[in-house]
Amino acid sequence: MSHPNAADAGSVISLSEIFVNINMGVNAIPHPGGYAYAGRHNIEVGGGFALLKAASRMGVRAEHAGIVGNGTWGSIIRDAMALEGITHTGLDRLDEDSGFRVLLSDGGSRKTLIATFGAEAHGNADAFDMIHPKSHDVVHISGNTLTNRTASAVYAFLRREDEHWSDYSLGRSSEGLGTAVDAEDGGSAEAGGSGPNRSRRYQMVFNPTGALMQHVNEALLETLVLDRPIWSCNKQEARIIAHRLGAAITEPEPITVNGNTDAAMPELCRLLGEILKAPLIIRTGATGAWVWEPDADGGTDTEPVHVPGHVVKAVHMQSAGSCHTGALCAMLARGASLVEAVRIANAASALAVERAGENLGGDPECPNYDEAQELANRELR
Repeated sequence: MSHPNAADAGSVISLSEIFVNINMGVNAIPHPGGYAYAGRHNIEVGGGFALLKAASRMGVRAEHAGIVGNGTWGSIIRDAMALEGITHTGLDRLDEDSGFRVLLSDGGSRKTLIATFGAEAHGNADAFDMIHPKSHDVVHISGNTLTNRTASAVYAFLRREDEHWSDYSLGRSSEGLGTAVDAEDGGSAEAGGSGPNRSRRYQMVFNPTGALMQHVNEALLETLVLDRPIWSCNKQEARIIAHRLGAAITEPEPITVNGNTDAAMPELCRLLGEILKAPLIIRTGATGAWVWEPDADGGTDTEPVHVPGHVVKAVHMQSAGSCHTGALCAMLARGASLVEAVRIANAASALAVERAGENLGGDPECPNYDEAQELANRELR
């Protein structure tokens, strides 16, 4: 299946945070007061950078709208963005450097993280005032940005865009999230229109960040839900959101004798989608992803669709979601349907995971558009 030429595509604009990762390979994680020698180390750019790198490699213009600081870490970030063709359209903060993370790896599949925040997390409410997405653009928001001071800028951006481009009444309720989300069709959350993104001139993709979603401010979460972005998450993140919003999902999560939990995906995808009333993607690794969309009139009486994945030799799965979401955003900017965008994103993330391990961080390396499309189309032959 062909897609519009990249020259005709919109941009992928990320409001996420970018920081520096200092990866250190140790024999064992030290106990408190202990000592460990790092035989290997490297410095790489993390946070929203991987998503934007993936989008850029898929052939669309990638823009970082977040804040970059002034100093050693900020310079590393700017150099990395320039190398990958990522344009910085956000603020430059002169009085503070960007933050960094120390990641300790003992050779296992998971890492130990120590973080310090910098300019990226210290934005004021007007930090995104200069960001004005155009038709066909895709705006990306990360859950990381919702848990620090820069969250006020995300909130202001959503309210500004909601006021100017949405055709429903906000109907903010003093009783909190549940009242607005559970409103009947004649109530505040549904008044005045139909369908997700029904009058926004661009698309918006939100990917939450695991347990951090438990700490997101109620007013901000309510605004995000009512703005109806495309939600892209893994199974763990989807279950956390479902619990936060009161979805009646089966507990404990059904598991087959071989340890597979995919049997629970149709229920989780459908029930969470019905509450969000917005397109939902739940990534399931090598088995692909589940996609739920409201009908053309915004109704929720629809069933989720499974988009198959690709079995590869996985080296490190922890960051595969960034490549998937970046490829997804790029395909949407190129005019693909949601299911088609997920199909290409599944292929891109599979190739990325297969190429992981070429650096100490072990992070997946997203392929280019032609490589992802070739793998995706191979399954159709």
